Amino acid sequence: MGKMARCSVKEKPSMKTAALYVAVIILGINGLVMISNILPPLWGGMLSIGIIIMTVLLTSYLINRKLAEYIYSIIDRELLVFKKIGSREKMMLKVKLEDITEIIPLKEEREKNQGKKVKRTYMFSCKLKGDSLYVGKFQEGRHKYRFIFEPNPGFLKVLRREIPKGKE
Repeated sequence: MGKMARCSVKEKPSMKTAALYVAVIILGINGLVMISNILPPLWGGMLSIGIIIMTVLLTSYLINRKLAEYIYSIIDRELLVFKKIGSREKMMLKVKLEDITEIIPLKEEREKNQGKKVKRTYMFSCKLKGDSLYVGKFQEGRHKYRFIFEPNPGFLKVLRREIPKGKE
């Protein structure tokens, strides 16, 4: 087995923030259900379907952004990204370090505005903004991809050192 490095990132909302999220969601759903009971049956039914769709979307967002943990690993010259929710861990990305062409801060990538040239962008961070976000670019076949992630400084140093010279 080759060199190994590991890093994980998880949003850590305070207890106050978590309680506030839950209270707002419960009160919002309760208010919408009360309104749907006042409306005529057809409109009430449509609002109920809207409430279900909104609840599913909101729950999905909260699970993926607030409860998820992303784990970045370098094992045998490959970058592996796992998404962990609770005790379940799922591999989201596996890319050879030789295929990675560049790792730059997300701010720098946005300034260059080079996102138009990639086939797909993967998001492996709980945050959407911040100085700790980086973009990694890699190529598979003829297609270029990129991934946004939030490595700690030590992992970033190891990753940059492991990428073949002339690519970084």
